[in-house]
Amino acid sequence: MHDGMVVPSVLVLSHQEQRERLRRSCPEAVARSVVAGDPCIDQLRASTAFRETYRQALGIRPGQKLVVVSSTWGRGSLLGSPEPDVLRRALAELPTDEYRVVAAIHPNAWYGHGAWQVHSWLTPFLDAGLLLPVPDTETWKAALVAADVLIGDHGSLTMYGVALGVPCVLGSFPADGVAAGSPMERIGQVLPRLASHRPLGSQLEDALVAQPGDPGLEPLRALVTSRPGESAALLRRLIYQYVHLAEPAAPAATRLVPVPAPVTASRQTPGCPAMFVSVSTTHDGTATTKTTEMTETTRTTETATVRRYPAALQSEAGRHLKAAHLVADLSEPDVRWSRAADVLLLPRGRTPIASAASLQWTRLTGRHPGCSLVVVEESEDGCLTLLPDGRRLSARWAEHPRWADFAIAGSLVYDYVYGHAGSAGRESQRSPAPFGVRASAGDGQEPGLLLITES
Repeated sequence: MHDGMVVPSVLVLSHQEQRERLRRSCPEAVARSVVAGDPCIDQLRASTAFRETYRQALGIRPGQKLVVVSSTWGRGSLLGSPEPDVLRRALAELPTDEYRVVAAIHPNAWYGHGAWQVHSWLTPFLDAGLLLPVPDTETWKAALVAADVLIGDHGSLTMYGVALGVPCVLGSFPADGVAAGSPMERIGQVLPRLASHRPLGSQLEDALVAQPGDPGLEPLRALVTSRPGESAALLRRLIYQYVHLAEPAAPAATRLVPVPAPVTASRQTPGCPAMFVSVSTTHDGTATTKTTEMTETTRTTETATVRRYPAALQSEAGRHLKAAHLVADLSEPDVRWSRAADVLLLPRGRTPIASAASLQWTRLTGRHPGCSLVVVEESEDGCLTLLPDGRRLSARWAEHPRWADFAIAGSLVYDYVYGHAGSAGRESQRSPAPFGVRASAGDGQEPGLLLITES
């Protein structure tokens, strides 16, 4: 209203309930309102049939969970709140091989601060594998369709996540930042809030179990639009009426979310990032296998689950780091990690394979007093490990899933050599090779088989 007159020619609303709120707050404008639905939710819902296509484009492996962290703009937003720690926690506490994290940041934040500043603030997270779509693409829509779980705030993306049935947890939610009586206010009342004193992973798992099919959320999902699937036609008709032109003969249809260009981690750095690694094992017994030479080999077997966490993002020793060992690149410039590492990695590109056998423990570890194992990558399927007592163990992936690399093989060898006998059911700390480990990178991940032999 201005000088007692309604200013806009038309107010486009997505749901009939908005017209009722408008009637209470500004009855003079009701006659100018049109309920035309929401083109964005129509597009998102139409695209859900192609969820796996978007997941593949985003680089999500089978068995991995995709976490979308959404932030609107302003001080009450997830990234603008007094304790903007959610993004760090998502990358620090969730195992890197089980989860991928996408940050969907409102364009106002991008353009208000500038792309350089946003990237500067998020550099540690980008180094840890954060996917950060730029605001002039529709990648955030593809990520939302592909998401397993959403950490949001009072922005519209949280509302869209609820409407799509994506389990949601609120990382920030200023009660005074939303309209009274609105669906967004209701979201703040019914969705769980992220707790700082509980492991983030367990809170997300609770949402994944409780929210799908929750009848209490159904009324909220219905409040996004009261004209589902009709918005394209209604909006086009409205706009052509106002420009006094005839509509095109072809029907207005909702278009699908474009498939994003193949997405990788936003920053690629040489070397292997420092990781805390936990290995939990159960004893299987013994097994007999036939080699390519048709000879039979009997070996002890275990089932192991390996979980890795970026070292640089850890603020304290949480429960996810219980009994974890530190793995770092031999050439890691940050001495916090290289000097304290239990396991040092030497990738193939920096050591000719022919010289791997001539590597000496003392020459490699002289400046690394914390080291207990050196892992030398020899091929895509195997590595050589060096021990302080002069022993050498070879580790080879007999069954090689996509998540498995030489660094994980090194951690499995470390657990084989130094793991506690009680937890693994071994008779001694150093069981004789040959040894087989049925390895997994967490729930839903394709298993692999690592064979450890004396070299």
